[in-house]
Amino acid sequence: MTDIFLRAGYPTDDAFILKLLNQASFLKYIGDKDIKTHAQAQHYIQQTFINSHQQNGFGCYIVCLADETPVGMIGLFQRDALAIPDLGFALLAEYEGQGITTKAADLMLSKEYVNDFDLLAAITSIQNTASQKVLKKLAFEEVGDLIINEDHQPLKVLLKTKF
Repeated sequence: MTDIFLRAGYPTDDAFILKLLNQASFLKYIGDKDIKTHAQAQHYIQQTFINSHQQNGFGCYIVCLADETPVGMIGLFQRDALAIPDLGFALLAEYEGQGITTKAADLMLSKEYVNDFDLLAAITSIQNTASQKVLKKLAFEEVGDLIINEDHQPLKVLLKTKF
């Protein structure tokens, strides 16, 4: 398995975030965040990575290979539609299927502040069986479907109890 680490996101990660959020698999399974410019990517990083950590005590991280190449993102998100944080992740397509997401999730779930939660959620599109497989490896259990997006497409909801 590839060695990886998690690091903070910085406005200088804008080109990477543009690539990640606009790749076909992200658009298909997560959705179009309408991040099309470097300035929009920098704003997204400020909100999703930096502000979330400051406001919630948790947020998103950049997943990097040992040589510091960014290959994805992972984090805890506080969504308006959910009472508890949910684990979310995305990986550049060329790095999928190598165990990187599972290893990144293990690193994420080992963060000290995660112990503050008795329960975590994860949501995926119903068609995203690869993400569902990763979540089940991490002991998340499927509990049902939920509609929270403007497209009215149901999402699978999975929960993980105390770590």
